[in-house]
Amino acid sequence: MNLGSSSNGFTVWFTGMSGAGKSTLAQGLANRLRRLGKIVDVMDGPEVEQMLGVGKGGTKDERNAEARKLAWVCKLVTRGGGTILQSAIESPYRETRDEARRQIGRFAEVFVECPIETLIHRDRSGRYKRALAGELKTLVGITEPYEPPVHPEVVVDTSKHSVDEAVEHILGQLVAQRLLDPEFAALKSRPRLQARAPLPEQPKPAAAKVEKPRLAKVKKLRQHKAAKPSKPAKAQRRAPARKSAAARTARVGPQRRGGKRKR
Repeated sequence: MNLGSSSNGFTVWFTGMSGAGKSTLAQGLANRLRRLGKIVDVMDGPEVEQMLGVGKGGTKDERNAEARKLAWVCKLVTRGGGTILQSAIESPYRETRDEARRQIGRFAEVFVECPIETLIHRDRSGRYKRALAGELKTLVGITEPYEPPVHPEVVVDTSKHSVDEAVEHILGQLVAQRLLDPEFAALKSRPRLQARAPLPEQPKPAAAKVEKPRLAKVKKLRQHKAAKPSKPAKAQRRAPARKSAAARTARVGPQRRGGKRKR
């Protein structure tokens, strides 16, 4: 394990389902940092599994115990000024990842996302198919729960980005989190923080048109006025009444005039 200034050490904790690409990205990031002159250790592979007894947990307690072992080692290396990348296990539970964050301090959580369809396609051992068929009872994300991080420092989707693209994104976020200096990483400026990868835009369902109260009131008033008879219609109804009154006058008039003549 490398030692150095305590202000320069940090841990990169990779988490994600089996086959998502944690080990590949950890090795890619380690190679990138080594080319920049950084001494890096990677916790992964059969040697770590053999020496620390991790990678075989089947229950929640066993998996949490493995995560705590790895967090303890990462804490010692980070406090000694070293850089260490942890990708040995899925670490499916938030409680132990958050516990590792609190203990280590200089810590970056990398959530390696990947759709289940892609994981099944990548799986040459057939573990996912066996788990889906009910033959395997200890596969994280299928028969065992996986709790995605809520606020990880970095999110990468290995179904959409190449290894080089993902590694460069992780490197940029380490600089944005002030775990690496931009001059050391050969970046001209400090990248912006990106806690979550941009999600694809989902088509919005067509919403029903909701009229504003004032417009609805005006529309209702217009409908009410339209239902009332217009002025010409009223005039037409009154016309017969006037005509009958005139007729009565016409009938009475001659009789009265006639009466005067008789006198």
